[in-house]
Order: sequence, then structure tokens, then C-alpha cells
Amino acid sequence: MEEVVFINEKNYCDYLNLHVAAFSFAYGGAQGSGGEIIVITKESHIYRMNYAFSNMRIEMCYEVCPPLKDCILGTFNVKKTPDGWKGVNLGAGNFLVLEDSLYDLTEHVLLKYPPYMRYGMWMGMVVYLLMSEKNERKII
Repeated sequence: MEEVVFINEKNYCDYLNLHVAAFSFAYGGAQGSGGEIIVITKESHIYRMNYAFSNMRIEMCYEVCPPLKDCILGTFNVKKTPDGWKGVNLGAGNFLVLEDSLYDLTEHVLLKYPPYMRYGMWMGMVVYLLMSEKNERKII
């Protein structure tokens, strides 16, 4: 898997407006890594940042991951996403937002599992699909 780049308040300007394909969002009190946002770009690069347990403000995260700004995340579901995006509950305060094309390729697998299992499997699926040739992308 691709090397993970950690974004913080000092280097975030180097990563503005990434070509985001998918991202996860965790509330500050979420199970797992509270406050963490994981971004996977169309080039399958992986970035992590944390707005709750670092000096990074959520506004800085919006600059790195613009689709996040237009999301409304509820307690148990993704209430609103920008046009061209769909959301998935990963359980315990964690959410996943995917471009429509990735959602269409993964929903039949992701949605058959409970949220806590989706939490552990989404990143590998997305990276695999992005690294595969576009015409041959599919999850069996």
C-alpha cells in the first residue's frame, strides 16, 4: 500500500485542493482515531490529518479536502454530501465519503457488512480500485 503522508498545521499548505476520490471523517470522540480525516486521492495517495488532537483547525482540513466542507454528518449517517459524492456510516462516529463512481463499485460489498467491519476494509478496497485500470475496476 502507498506510503501515508501526515498533514499538520505546518505543512498543510503543501497539500491544498488534493484530487480527492474518497475520505473518511471521525468525530473528536469517535472510536478508533478520533478527529482523524483520511484522504485518498485519485492517484491513490493517502493522507492523514487530525483536527481534534493537533493544532490543525477544521478550516485547514477543508482546504486540503474541499468536498468535506459541503458534508453534513449526523450521529449515525451522512446527511448531505456534495453533488457527485455519497456517504457511508463506518460506525462509532466514523464516516466515509466516496465519489459516485467509487461508491457504485463498492456499495454492494461495503453495505452488506455492519459498520464496524466497513471501518476496517474501506481503505484497502478504495486503493485497490484506484490502482486498477479504470476499465477493469470491479470488486467481486
